[in-house]
Amino acid sequence: MPAPIAIVGAGPCGLTFARLLQGAGIEYVVFERDASPEPPERYQGGTLDVHGHTGQAALRRAGLHAEFERLARRDATTMTIQDARGNHRATFGEGRDAPEIDRLQLRQMLLDSLPAHRIRWGKVLRSAERDGRMKQSDPAGPVLRFADGSVETGFRLVVGADGAWSKLRQMITSAKPHYSGTMFVEGWLTQNNSQYQAARDMVGSGNSMAMSAERSLCVQQMSDGSYRVYMGLKAPETLTGPGGDADLADMDKARAAMLGFYADWAPHLRAFVDAAEGPWRSWLLYHLDPDLFLPEAPGWTRAPGIVLLGDAAHVAIPNGEGVNQALYDALVLFECILSELGKTDGCYNQDEDAAALERAVVAYEMDMRPRARLHIQDGLDLDHMIYNDEGAQRMVHALTVATEQSGAELS
Repeated sequence: MPAPIAIVGAGPCGLTFARLLQGAGIEYVVFERDASPEPPERYQGGTLDVHGHTGQAALRRAGLHAEFERLARRDATTMTIQDARGNHRATFGEGRDAPEIDRLQLRQMLLDSLPAHRIRWGKVLRSAERDGRMKQSDPAGPVLRFADGSVETGFRLVVGADGAWSKLRQMITSAKPHYSGTMFVEGWLTQNNSQYQAARDMVGSGNSMAMSAERSLCVQQMSDGSYRVYMGLKAPETLTGPGGDADLADMDKARAAMLGFYADWAPHLRAFVDAAEGPWRSWLLYHLDPDLFLPEAPGWTRAPGIVLLGDAAHVAIPNGEGVNQALYDALVLFECILSELGKTDGCYNQDEDAAALERAVVAYEMDMRPRARLHIQDGLDLDHMIYNDEGAQRMVHALTVATEQSGAELS
């Protein structure tokens, strides 16, 4: 018999939800597009700051906070701000309850906490649709069709944790993510790089950001001591694709284009672009319309038997909250399910009325929707602040006020 709950996506969000279900004795299965748990070399994102009241709260409820603390870098919470000329420089965030952890480390920690047989690898979801024999009001989950030709159905609840281009979102809304007009091109600085020591001197164990009206530059230390360099650009979606001015298939062409974009930047910042190791990766930034989550908005409908978490629900421009909101989504949905099913004794009855799961989803969405709107809008506001000739001054001012209010340190 199929498990009552299917989770599509084995990123931090989907795996956290799986771990919460595991601890409560609730049956589930995870479908993941990656061929195996082995990560592709160098990719899968950088480092994440996990916040005390959201991301850490979810990990604590999942019984993983001690393991998280073993891996987390509490000495890496600082952010150094400057403009494109190296002016208005200030460092914030020391002592903040938002330690860093590599995305790969977080994912592996979650994978290690789950029975291997609960995750089915190489399951690329091609489509999700409701069985034509069912009524729209039927709480049974959708039919899942995978690229390998397999079909899975019969779930009481299907949880979409399948990211920005979620196939399951299409059953709830026709809204699609918008290109923000900005992207990052990502490179590396390893220990033997000519600019490695300069990165250590400027960034230390934390992060840095330099900004101007059309460009930004982020440098971020990873757990192995290497640095990621994120070259942020206001640019068309085609810039780094085949035939684009910075086609990443031709590293010489791409580097020349990037150096041109940063031609008027301070030499110490431009040097990181010149030295960034490849292969480079482009990261185009998309977001949903925040007004989609207004209470009266007509574009979001309840699809019985389906629920969305993380980027599948509310993809936003990076603002430091993405993984935290995703993990908190998992926590809120889990608590809503426990509340409805009354599973406080560690047992789970597969014959439990599926309507209880639907009531839990409705309660979860009431919590998630206003958070989602704020999260997306915060990303848009931050993007507007960064890509501005006075962005550094404005961010230094905003962080100074926040620092003074929190009592943290400023240098």
